[in-house]
Amino acid sequence: MKMYRGFTLLEVLVAMSIFSVIGLGAYQMLRTIIETHEATQNSNKETSSLIRAVTVMDRDFSQIVARQVRDEYGEPLEALMVGSGEYYIEITRTGWNNPAKRQRSILQRVAYQLSDGTLSRHFWLVLDRAEDSDPVEQDLIDGVESFQVSLLNEDGDGTDVWPDSRSDTTMSLAIEIVLKTKTHGDIRRVFALPSGALSFKAGVAGENPGDGGGEDGEENTDKSSRESEDSPDE
Repeated sequence: MKMYRGFTLLEVLVAMSIFSVIGLGAYQMLRTIIETHEATQNSNKETSSLIRAVTVMDRDFSQIVARQVRDEYGEPLEALMVGSGEYYIEITRTGWNNPAKRQRSILQRVAYQLSDGTLSRHFWLVLDRAEDSDPVEQDLIDGVESFQVSLLNEDGDGTDVWPDSRSDTTMSLAIEIVLKTKTHGDIRRVFALPSGALSFKAGVAGENPGDGGGEDGEENTDKSSRESEDSPDE
């Protein structure tokens, strides 16, 4: 009769230990791969959002015009304001896309705000606001730790409050922004202002130089149907 010898308890325990170590190593390797993939995706997403945010700001700032507006209480607001009120910067710009050819201005009031780590762009459907004129909010990028805006003159000197007490309203040549994110750290960009952008007397609240058709009051109607025109990518 042929005798068959099985595994001893010690051999079974050793084999189980070896397979456990191999399994644990494989799990840790898989987990590392997944975490690296997720981190790469998040970084790519933030990079794309950052590029988009800078592109939107460049499009806005390069089209600033000297058009004052009125706030909800009828008070005049300068064409470009920095460090005033709840917004980091507030401007009037031209070039508002109008694919539906509606009877409205091509000028647009735009502001930027940082709240709870999210940098957002706000715009109004009218230039001179009424009490119920709420801005449309567009989130640009999350994970923002700080956002600074300054106006630079030809010597590179800057001010983070505008209008200020200086008499020369045409001194500023560029807008400097410093954006700090968790992933990329400090990002600095300088945007050249169009010629005459700060010559505020060229346009005052209630007037529409270069509006390109339509009175401001007509912008109040049919708000929901127009939001498709208002993407910051346009």
